[in-house]
Amino acid sequence: VNTACGYFITMNPGYAGRQELPENLKELFRGVTMMVPDRQIIMKVKLAAAGYQEYPPLSVKFHCLYRLCEQQLSKQPHYDFGLRNILSVLRTAGAMLRNDKKSAMTSGSKPKSESFLLCRTLRDMNMSKFVAEDVPLFLSLINDLFP
Repeated sequence: VNTACGYFITMNPGYAGRQELPENLKELFRGVTMMVPDRQIIMKVKLAAAGYQEYPPLSVKFHCLYRLCEQQLSKQPHYDFGLRNILSVLRTAGAMLRNDKKSAMTSGSKPKSESFLLCRTLRDMNMSKFVAEDVPLFLSLINDLFP
């Protein structure tokens, strides 16, 4: 055993497609408990970093939408409202904002509202994965949060 070297194993029990580590290997490692990240803070910081001026209310709406989707939409194995999906949506929302500002500047038109851009990003990045019965509910939720 080399004391200058450390081995870390990340296990995510219950995650689809993952297998449990055998007990004889688990005994060789010390367990560390992790916390669930605060998604709303992550959304707020990432929206601000992407250039959104209205990041506080938009992060609340984004968080509320995903929480309601987790609670009210049917349970499908391919639905993902977790951190990986959130970060992907936030990256795309930032790119949409930059592209909109750039095109508004070159054409001399007024940029679209930040609320509209985030709403469109959330709609476009989620609609394709929903089963037909969940589409009306999702559209209703998004229209209620982003009037």
